[in-house]
Amino acid sequence: MSWTKQKIESKLHEKLSKDFLESPSDVDKFYGYYTSARDLLISDNIYKDIKFIQKDLSDHGEDHIMDVMRYAEKLLGNEIEDLHAIQIYFICMLILFHDVGNLTVDRMRHHEQDVIREIYDYIRGRKREFDEERILVPEVASKHSGTASDGSKDTINELSILPPHLFGCEIYSKKSAALLRFADELAEGPHRTSIFMNKYYNYPYSQNSIIYHKYAEITKTNVDRQNERICLTYNFSIQANKGVISEKTHVEFIDLFRFTIGRMLKLEAERKYCKYYCDWLSPFKKTHVTFNFLIENIDDERSKAIRIDPGISELFLDDLTLPVGENPDKFFSHNNKYSPEEVYNSIKIEFNGK
Repeated sequence: MSWTKQKIESKLHEKLSKDFLESPSDVDKFYGYYTSARDLLISDNIYKDIKFIQKDLSDHGEDHIMDVMRYAEKLLGNEIEDLHAIQIYFICMLILFHDVGNLTVDRMRHHEQDVIREIYDYIRGRKREFDEERILVPEVASKHSGTASDGSKDTINELSILPPHLFGCEIYSKKSAALLRFADELAEGPHRTSIFMNKYYNYPYSQNSIIYHKYAEITKTNVDRQNERICLTYNFSIQANKGVISEKTHVEFIDLFRFTIGRMLKLEAERKYCKYYCDWLSPFKKTHVTFNFLIENIDDERSKAIRIDPGISELFLDDLTLPVGENPDKFFSHNNKYSPEEVYNSIKIEFNGK
């Protein structure tokens, strides 16, 4: 088993020991409920086999699940100390099951609760002690993606206003769904693709999937609760040959930069949306975006970092920003200096000028 115990799992055991101090057997019982589900998902290759069934997807295996757990723990910060152990248990269970549907259906339906519940039932069986959990985990996990019944993306609104109960404890289903959804959104980066495969086999995925793997290669995300920000860093690599940037590289940069802006706007929209339903996320008032540009000379082992206008290489999206939606064209109309051609020309001028 290639699982590394996560901080949120250690906190779960610690909180169980405190909240069930008078009944130590419950500590072992509830922690065993969690670990038995996790270990069976891993040992039966539920996560591992997703990449064989959905070969074009970025990674949705164990590493991704651990990554979502890391982000959930970082997003909660010290607020995790105020949560009941069963609430933390529920968050961990949501993370374990939120993507399992990718194994049995196509990507468009992976989040549906009946799809998730099919694998949940395989893992848990239909034991009566899990009756509440069997309803709640697939239902709440399903809200991390997809479309609501009214056709909007407001899936979390469909959950009950009042908190349900799990093992006799109140849990916050809407807050939990929002935390899962945003932690999942942040779980991007080179670990979700194979840089070797991309380089050696030239992105061996379907045409529609290639851009997602390129995006994963250049993306870094960090949670900075102390400074009330989410940090996004994009590391663009641009190839040159004998001091000249090719037209092919130009086109590829334009496509990737445009896609990146769309993903950036989506993450910012998710930050605001999830915070609406989850006061655990209230400290995060902005997204701090950094664009790095590196010229890689094919004929020279040296590379060159391009420093362009600081007003382009750094960007703050905060709660005071007027919403323009997730459409890059709308963003570019308000921020022309970030249009892909403008950025590319700035890079080229800076490169040629040195």
